[in-house]
Amino acid sequence: MHTNICLIGSTRFESIFRELEVSLSMKGYIVLSPLVYNQTGDVPSCGIENKVMLDYVQREKIRQSDLVLVIDKDEYVGSSTKNQIEYAKLLNKRILYYSKGETKKL
Repeated sequence: MHTNICLIGSTRFESIFRELEVSLSMKGYIVLSPLVYNQTGDVPSCGIENKVMLDYVQREKIRQSDLVLVIDKDEYVGSSTKNQIEYAKLLNKRILYYSKGETKKL
């Protein structure tokens, strides 16, 4: 059985997302990731309407995942990520944190 991992966190950490997408895929995990990395800030460059839609899509990815890996470099967690963590908790998803080195548990 394959494990679906949903990566969440600030899209300002695109390089970390990309690195984990490759390393986790090479370990056989199915990686669900944001894919659009211009969503940061109060007025994201992707546009506010697109940000709303992308947040919805990310919640669906969380719903489809077996576990969630929070990309929280230097323990940074923005408001969108906090909302996604709460959603994952509501769904009883296992949650791991990048800043705590929990990727080693995978």
